[in-house]
Amino acid sequence: MPAVVLDRCGHRNYPLSLGRVTGDGLLQCGYHGWTFDGGGWCLRVPGLRHGRTQATWHVPSHATVEKDGFVWAWGEPDAEPTRPPFALPVVDGPGAGETVFRCDLDATLRASLENALDVPHTAFLHRGLFRGGAPRTITAIRRPIDGGVEVQYLGEPVGMGPIRLPEDSGRTFDHWDRFLLPSIAQIEYAVNGWFRIVNTILQLPIAPFRTRAWFVVRFSSRLPAPLVRAAVHQQGRRILRQDADALARQTERIRSFDGERYASTELDLLGTAIWRLLRQAERAEQPDGEDLPLATVSEREVVFEA
Repeated sequence: MPAVVLDRCGHRNYPLSLGRVTGDGLLQCGYHGWTFDGGGWCLRVPGLRHGRTQATWHVPSHATVEKDGFVWAWGEPDAEPTRPPFALPVVDGPGAGETVFRCDLDATLRASLENALDVPHTAFLHRGLFRGGAPRTITAIRRPIDGGVEVQYLGEPVGMGPIRLPEDSGRTFDHWDRFLLPSIAQIEYAVNGWFRIVNTILQLPIAPFRTRAWFVVRFSSRLPAPLVRAAVHQQGRRILRQDADALARQTERIRSFDGERYASTELDLLGTAIWRLLRQAERAEQPDGEDLPLATVSEREVVFEA
């Protein structure tokens, strides 16, 4: 059974993550050996006679559940969850498969989320791998959804990089980008009858300027699943390396100039919405935050070229 406790021993504040799991499934601090169970209660203090402990020796713990190959932790310590964890989408049918990879990004959570869902940068940073070639007119429609926001793209040509189907083919991508609180980005592409691919990016801030991201890519296709999996993994890794480098350079500038200073246009459909929703969620965690009005994301339509 997985367990999550605060990474701070109640004795001398040593990181419990630097300790070890004992043979009987307890967590032992690497400094003085205080040993805790999954609920955060201290069961053993080496050196104390008769194994004496006190109920007050406790570190906060977080409820956990295993689902879709991940351990999910409830954010509020010492509390019962009020809802199940996020459900990864089911992608089944012919040629269905999955690939998962992880990356630590030198970026704030907000910057990492926006980068994952930012369409305009792909024609420049990823030119030749993703978009590129002669621009086409695309309509983007932003809508609020339960717990977040999504953008649907209409008229996007089918293709990768400069290779696209001809305009008279009658086929375009079905494309959606979504942000879901607290920190999930999702990108979905499909061509009816040909393929469907959903990249769900689970993101966890591990420091003010460092975010850990798991990319869970599920797909179905007319092609054999092993072939698609290999292509997705190779191309996904190349795109991720470019994004990771760009985010690191962005973070370097932000820190050297003592903070962010952004300018946005109507093309930044999801970036501004993500910021508003994250700020509202952060304020709601404050002692007087329960009565604050919920942040709203308006529906908007933008026509652009990509």
